[in-house]
Amino acid sequence: MNDYVGDKPRRITQPLRYCLTSKGQAMVEFTIVFILLIIVAWIPADFGLAFYTSQIAQNAAREGARIAAADPTLAAGTTTCNMPACYSFGNIFNETAARLPAALLTGASITVQYPAPGTASTCNQRVLVRVQGQYNFFFYRILRLLGASVPESVTVDRITEMRWEHQSGCVGGGTP
Repeated sequence: MNDYVGDKPRRITQPLRYCLTSKGQAMVEFTIVFILLIIVAWIPADFGLAFYTSQIAQNAAREGARIAAADPTLAAGTTTCNMPACYSFGNIFNETAARLPAALLTGASITVQYPAPGTASTCNQRVLVRVQGQYNFFFYRILRLLGASVPESVTVDRITEMRWEHQSGCVGGGTP
């Protein structure tokens, strides 16, 4: 029996032939497993982005309240603006909007309320800044393909209250 095919030994060509025929199946299996691995890795990352977005919204509300508390010309009342109009709405709204992630927090609204509800009218007036918006999940919605009922988005609502610094009733006898 001849052990050579052409100028190559027969014992080398048979394993090569087997590897060449199963190559497509391995690539399909790798692709499916890789896609599932990416999905499994990104679902927790999606929750991490939602948490990160809520922390940025809290920081923006805190910064807006700090600016509003130091503003001597702050008018009484409640004012609300929706993104992206907040960039040209005034100093408090502009500085708060500049700190929000516009791509992650869609439909965000900023509300400034002075005096805050439940604050005293003399010495302890407070200003309230509220940031509210929707975080839209991406990879988490893929679980719907498996039959799970998952929400498309979650509402991020952050409120910060600070004492207004320019109160005339606090000179002399008020509580700081």
